[in-house]
Amino acid sequence: MWKKIGTKAVHSGERKRNRENRSVTISTEQTAAYYFKDTQQIIDFYQGKLKGVKYGRYGCPTQHAVEEKMADLDGGNRALAFASGMSAITTSILALLKNGDHLVFVGDCYRNTRRFFLDILPRYGIQSTEIQIGEDINRCIRKNTKVFFFEIPTNPFLRIIDIGETINFLKKKEIISIVDSTFASPINIRPLEYSVDLVIHSATKYLGGHHDLLAGIVIGKSDFLMKAIQEHRDIFGGIIDPHTSYLLLRSLQTLGIRMEAHNKRGLAVAKYLEQHPKVERVWYPGMKSHPDYLTAKKQMEGFGGVVTFSLKVNEKQTSRFIDSLEIPYIATNFCGPQSLIEQHAVLTFYNDRKTASGHGIEGNLIRYSSGFEDLDDVIDDFDQAFSKI
Repeated sequence: MWKKIGTKAVHSGERKRNRENRSVTISTEQTAAYYFKDTQQIIDFYQGKLKGVKYGRYGCPTQHAVEEKMADLDGGNRALAFASGMSAITTSILALLKNGDHLVFVGDCYRNTRRFFLDILPRYGIQSTEIQIGEDINRCIRKNTKVFFFEIPTNPFLRIIDIGETINFLKKKEIISIVDSTFASPINIRPLEYSVDLVIHSATKYLGGHHDLLAGIVIGKSDFLMKAIQEHRDIFGGIIDPHTSYLLLRSLQTLGIRMEAHNKRGLAVAKYLEQHPKVERVWYPGMKSHPDYLTAKKQMEGFGGVVTFSLKVNEKQTSRFIDSLEIPYIATNFCGPQSLIEQHAVLTFYNDRKTASGHGIEGNLIRYSSGFEDLDDVIDDFDQAFSKI
């Protein structure tokens, strides 16, 4: 109905819903149980004559509104909401793979996604192979390879894979493609437009946008794939709850204008950091210095509010720099109203430094997430922190 994504963010999934009280906003039904007035209603429900919900683990009306909105925003036929991004990933993978299958994934990714692939899936008889962007995918493909998984942009180095080229190869091999687009949001890129099979978001990040909810989303066009994932979600129970659905629905309405602000602030901070004499390197896909700048420019409409950078100092001095900052909170999330910052090797990999180092994550690496503070204040804060090292 609507062409522009900002309008879809406000109205999709909501406008046509019946609201007997004529409320502009959709209210939530904070319940786990739904009753039938008589036995005939139960029969009508199972025969498809009566719409509605049987039990809270299978969904709620507010959740369905979220799913309709996300399907429209990402250009899919269906969306499924989960209790977290990891719940969305693990449920999807276990729904699509079985004992004896093989998965290939890009190694620059969220730490617990990698742990799930390498440590948990083998318990189910599923093997995984890790590759890096730029490596030949074909060398990792086996006869039993069923899924290729990657992030766009990746975490934490914000690498950008060439989706069109990759998907063309995977389609020829009949391999399912899954992309975690958490670091982009559908405002900046819509991978389904490149014929990706499934898109996953941790809605805790950009989509939720206020550091106050946990949720995950899977979007796709294939009824077969989505039905399999829904069946497993119903059994595993990783469903989003009614109140979180309401918070997420509220947040999605402002996604367009929030992403515009994050894109603007992310680029401004990246430019500031790149010229600073105490900064060793900046990773931001909107900068020409980024290894995937041309690919990012071709595929993305914005580059996000996350900036990764390294300092020309050791780990201890990097900690001092972070501790001297007065605006960003030291926390592991990104892109709400408040800026966040983390020394990635310490906050995320404290108990697994060997793995961190193996993926280029050293003690002087920092991940910064822009908030909505005034840019002048943000830069002034960086300046005073840099003066301490």
